[in-house]
Amino acid sequence: MSETVIEYVKTEMRTFAEHPFHEVDSLVLSQFSYIHLGNLIAPPAEGVVRKPLTLQQLYRAECFAHFFADQPDAAKNRRLLAACAASPRFRNIGIAYYEQDFDEIREKQFCAMTFFLSADTAYLAFRGTDCTLVGWKEDFNMAFLTPVPSQEAALNYTLAVAKLIRGQLILGGHSKGGNLAVYAAMMSPAWLQNRIVSIYSHDGPGFRDNIFSSAGYLRISDRIHKTLPQSSLVGMLLEHQENYTIVESTAVGIIQHNPYSWIVRDGSFVRLTTLTSGADFLNRTLSEWLSGLANEQREQFVDALYSVISATDLTSFTELRDNWQTEFPALIENMKNMDEPTRRILHETLRSLMHMAVKNLPTQVQKEQSNHIRSPRSKKRKRGTTDGQSKD
Repeated sequence: MSETVIEYVKTEMRTFAEHPFHEVDSLVLSQFSYIHLGNLIAPPAEGVVRKPLTLQQLYRAECFAHFFADQPDAAKNRRLLAACAASPRFRNIGIAYYEQDFDEIREKQFCAMTFFLSADTAYLAFRGTDCTLVGWKEDFNMAFLTPVPSQEAALNYTLAVAKLIRGQLILGGHSKGGNLAVYAAMMSPAWLQNRIVSIYSHDGPGFRDNIFSSAGYLRISDRIHKTLPQSSLVGMLLEHQENYTIVESTAVGIIQHNPYSWIVRDGSFVRLTTLTSGADFLNRTLSEWLSGLANEQREQFVDALYSVISATDLTSFTELRDNWQTEFPALIENMKNMDEPTRRILHETLRSLMHMAVKNLPTQVQKEQSNHIRSPRSKKRKRGTTDGQSKD
């Protein structure tokens, strides 16, 4: 029977003392970090030790309107909270040091919180990209800028919490949160890195190439656990030299980025050996395209694209989804009214992307034909087996 992380929480009755913390638990807490807790939990402050609330104590109906506001997965996040509050594995986890910072001017969207797994181990969870335009713009800025404001905030948060608590630390997050976890770990001083036992990045984007040869990254690289769905796009953006585990998903294409589509069976992710051929083609094309763009070109393209969207009254992609009949025509009109330099930047950059896709297409066709010869349709395979062939 296929399960999601919610079913996992509902059915896993063992405590962490009985069954150690692992990657599925990390995804649970990474997704939990999308819940808004600022009305109950204070941020870290120098010299101030906060008393944690347990996940069970967070199950308060009067807080739900705030907890789940402006979330595309609000209903599932609410089910996740209910499952955690009832679970013998999760209900007694303490949570403290909730910090959130949204700055439209600095193009910063950051949130983190600390989960106390036991008396001597804490998990620092970094929230991924939310629905705001600013959150997505900061993600795009990673293509030409290191550090972005949230990466600096993640490091500062880790330093602040580490000074307030004792014991081992685990860092993790989904999407941009996974990138922040890795960045905070690799930029931490040696005394703090020695306390970090694991770093989890769940479909988190990579980094610019020079990061992977840095001393800080090399010191913690063997503690990084990266998981990707089979059609990963976000997690394969930028350079991604990390080793990674591929997880089967019930969704298709970019929708697989949603952790609620990842399949859990018998308490573990259902693993595959390769990404889908479509994901491989798209990721290779995007990687080669970005490699061919100078840093200034990347910045100009991202700013130009953002200017088209931000010229509307939109503040989030939720608004675009809910009002698409009026907002899409407005976006098209904005593109028509762009100034000539902005239009030229978008046109030339997108043309280079199309050129790269056409260049890679023959190789992709050859791969598809080769896979078809080796794996004729008449021979059915069970999904999730180790032959690495997954549905596209």
